[in-house]
Amino acid sequence: MASSELSQPKIKSNSGITNRLIYFFVFLLLMSFAGFYKTYLVKFPTFDGFTWAHHFHGAVMLTWILILIAQPVFIRTKKIRLHRIVGKASYFVFPLLILSLFLVARAGYVRNIKTAGETEALAAMTNGIPDIFYLCILYGFGIYYKKKTSFHLRFFASIGLMILGPGLGRFLIAVCGLPFTVLPAMIGAITLFTLGWMIVDIIHKRSAFPMAVFLAIIAATFVVMPNSHSAWWQHFAKWIAANLF
Repeated sequence: MASSELSQPKIKSNSGITNRLIYFFVFLLLMSFAGFYKTYLVKFPTFDGFTWAHHFHGAVMLTWILILIAQPVFIRTKKIRLHRIVGKASYFVFPLLILSLFLVARAGYVRNIKTAGETEALAAMTNGIPDIFYLCILYGFGIYYKKKTSFHLRFFASIGLMILGPGLGRFLIAVCGLPFTVLPAMIGAITLFTLGWMIVDIIHKRSAFPMAVFLAIIAATFVVMPNSHSAWWQHFAKWIAANLF
């Protein structure tokens, strides 16, 4: 998390969610390792089929998840100075994370256009390019509300929920042997969890805004993913490929 302005009353009032975030971010780390073990880590040391972009993305994502874990730990242990130092470091790490997502999307496009053709390569970009925009929205709000701790925590928790998907999805499919049809159910479960969190916030007279933003992002996912072959997405993705790739 970024460097938020924390006082002792704020820390105490948010201690419950802070503790839960520590457990969740540790779970996120474990699930990322479990999910990517059979699809990536097991290919060490040759990593056949992967490029330097994938290695760069893996290293930056690991760094980002460790930051997510460290920040609530620093809050819980009242090491506010360390929290602020690591928070400022996120201003450097987050752009690298976005760059890594872009590079992986470009590598996927280059591979797919050779093996599957332009239409399918452009369709596959729905898995990657939208995530760049979603993460920037969540991180931007998290930074903007760094002095409003309840908002700050929820936006960074939403980032964690968002990046849980790739690792959890691979774990369910590659490790547990479930079919790809489990992915909509997984997204649905995350949606219900987010909706439940927002309802609890409303019941306790807290603002619904942070979780509503994440729900809007999930809704956008349900619009974009099924329309990967639509004219509007193909046109948009083709512009990105032609001008940015």
